[in-house]
Amino acid sequence: MELPEQPSQVHLTARNLRGIAHPLRVQILTVLRTEGPATATTLARRLDQNTGATSYHLRRLAEYGFITEAPSNGGRRDRWWQAAHANTVVPDDQVLDGSDGLGIAYLQALGRVWSDALTAAIVATPSLTPEWRDAQDFGDYALNLTPAEAKELTAQIHALLRRRTSAAPDPDAAVPQDAERVSFQFQLFPTGKDQQGPAPHPTQDTE
Repeated sequence: MELPEQPSQVHLTARNLRGIAHPLRVQILTVLRTEGPATATTLARRLDQNTGATSYHLRRLAEYGFITEAPSNGGRRDRWWQAAHANTVVPDDQVLDGSDGLGIAYLQALGRVWSDALTAAIVATPSLTPEWRDAQDFGDYALNLTPAEAKELTAQIHALLRRRTSAAPDPDAAVPQDAERVSFQFQLFPTGKDQQGPAPHPTQDTE
């Protein structure tokens, strides 16, 4: 099934955070964005949940505008859902500082989902082909940066990734047989004054 046309971004506010600050809703929205429209049943199977849970969270995501109904597939009576936006903009300082704590709850949900995805990838490593095992990478770097330098670095990384995702593929070109969907995760955050010091190499790297 083709992915629907989507407005590019949704900005999180004090109101709509109530609809997304939950790990399962983050997972559901991610699946709808990357894999296309789905039903509560197919999402339950995909995420190892019961249909009652996925149905409830789909309704909440729809209530706050993160997803919309999609045309039914093949005339079936199941209710199909699709993402309303291609990506989410992290809450700004005013929202994060709100007394209700929903901004932090959303970031915690993201962290849990990303951590679970990394753990699943590690568990699946023995089943990879030698080529994909060699291509897979886990690592972290310790750097000394000013806030401005950190912002510049993340902007450069985002720009590189956007060039990869925005390149329009040739519709007539065959998809390489060894092509797989991949997930690229990165986080940049200060680790405390007590961890300052030169670090010209990765602290951990699988390569």
